[in-house]
Amino acid sequence: MAHASVQSDLNSNDPGAELREYLRERILERVGQAGYTASQAAEQLGLSRAQMSRLRGGVDEFTLDRLVNAAARVELTVHLYSTRPYARD
Repeated sequence: MAHASVQSDLNSNDPGAELREYLRERILERVGQAGYTASQAAEQLGLSRAQMSRLRGGVDEFTLDRLVNAAARVELTVHLYSTRPYARD
């Protein structure tokens, strides 16, 4: 997935879930590329080891703000664009 589709989530119970999952995957990808141990990854991301384990396990407890901060700590840049939906007839 190149871009998270927030629009598709607007009608779901959790509109940010897809966006958070996409960002979580990119963070874990970057951590894997860096070859960090679990302890190193947790420290680099500003998380406890337990939180790092939950991040790897896909537990959806992280806010978008927390994930954006973690992404910045591994030199990922997050761009968020907002567009108006097409007019409905």
